[in-house]
Amino acid sequence: MDTETGFSFSAHPTRQQLLVSLRQFMRGQLRLFRLAGALLIVFGLVFSLDDELVLRIFTVLFGLICILVVPELTVRTVVAKVQGMLSRPTEYRIDERGIRMTNDLTEFFVSWIAVDRLDEAPGLLIARTGQTGFYAVPTGALPPEKAAEVTAYVRAHVRHR
Repeated sequence: MDTETGFSFSAHPTRQQLLVSLRQFMRGQLRLFRLAGALLIVFGLVFSLDDELVLRIFTVLFGLICILVVPELTVRTVVAKVQGMLSRPTEYRIDERGIRMTNDLTEFFVSWIAVDRLDEAPGLLIARTGQTGFYAVPTGALPPEKAAEVTAYVRAHVRHR
């Protein structure tokens, strides 16, 4: 298929690609968890200078959990819930209308007008649809020149809506 009408290819999204795309999509929320954890640590070390050692230790430990555990646990929990539906051999169709992803269980279509941002990770395009959604398109298994063409095509449509 030539680039004037679009692209069509198959890929099998991996769990790792789902983790990467979800971390990218949730970047802001994960930052808030970490910021809250840092504030709890500061509060525990600086602002509770009274004799409540147990409260200080609890506050610092809870802050560390918010920084180190909560973001990763959140991402892994969401991936575990969607993996069965999305980590399947998938047909991708990218054309002038938008991006269509079809597997044996689901069919997703996102129109270019809905895509407000494109994030890129190695071998992965993440088309973002506002604050509530994203669609990951794995390009890592494509030949490098075709992956570059697909990426350029998607970039052009996202930036020129």
